[in-house]
Amino acid sequence: MRYLANYFADKVTQGRKLRDPAERHRLGVIESWTSIVGNIFLTLLKVFFGLLTNSISLIADAVHSASDIFSSLVVLIGFYLAKRKPDQEHPHGHGRVEYLAGLLISIMLIGAGIAFIYNSYNRLIEDSHGQSSIPAIAAVVFSILVKEFLYCFSERLGRLIDSDALIGDAWHHRSDSLSSILVLIALIGSYLGMPALDAYFGFAVAAFIIYAGYKIAYQSCSRLLGKAPDENLKNGVAECAGEIDGVIETHDLEIHDYGSWKVVTIHIGVNKSLSLEEAHGIARRVEDHISACYHCDTVVHLDPR
Repeated sequence: MRYLANYFADKVTQGRKLRDPAERHRLGVIESWTSIVGNIFLTLLKVFFGLLTNSISLIADAVHSASDIFSSLVVLIGFYLAKRKPDQEHPHGHGRVEYLAGLLISIMLIGAGIAFIYNSYNRLIEDSHGQSSIPAIAAVVFSILVKEFLYCFSERLGRLIDSDALIGDAWHHRSDSLSSILVLIALIGSYLGMPALDAYFGFAVAAFIIYAGYKIAYQSCSRLLGKAPDENLKNGVAECAGEIDGVIETHDLEIHDYGSWKVVTIHIGVNKSLSLEEAHGIARRVEDHISACYHCDTVVHLDPR
């Protein structure tokens, strides 16, 4: 699955400038719609066999797949809003709305998980269990394969364009794949004459849903509160500044995250014997170079050395 997913990801990115905002938008839309279509199909498939076999764990897993549709919609909305020009009230754009939507989805996920814990408990005390079948088991196996493809495809694109949103969506696919494995165990147990496993694994699937909701909430809140940028990004920006002639050293680098847009502030050391005009020219070249490489707003402060 990974080889196939990487093949398609490399095809849609071949020969593209992956740091270009327009290109990042295009790839984000491709990933989002691929995930949405795939999850709609899997949700309908699981609901059909869940109702057919009266399996609470399979229906719970269908809700998890449905939640991935909203997760992908968040990514889609985020990339579209990232294209909007800054305005007077939002001088750095609207990219952070993606994190707010992610927080809302996490609350919905946690609520759904709690509801399925309640349903699984009632299934146990009422001694009402679902019936398994070979088609239902085959449907879950197929779902696992599709989810692993979506995980690898989204994760690959996320790495290529350095997008936390796509990587987060990929892990949402992976969590659904893991919960489907639990459902598979429950269905096999029911088929072998151990129907109580369905309710017990309903608890386990619900736990995965709640955990996925918690992770999304934590990540969204962390970014809204100003999470520190990745060290690789910081090192890359510093090295980019150092490539300009006349820069002796860099320090006090700050990167503010506004979703798809970033604001970089960096101090550079220059020779104190330079004229003001020469020093300003170096600062301007550093700003232009960093902005061209990382497509961000850059502010450079000069320090004589």
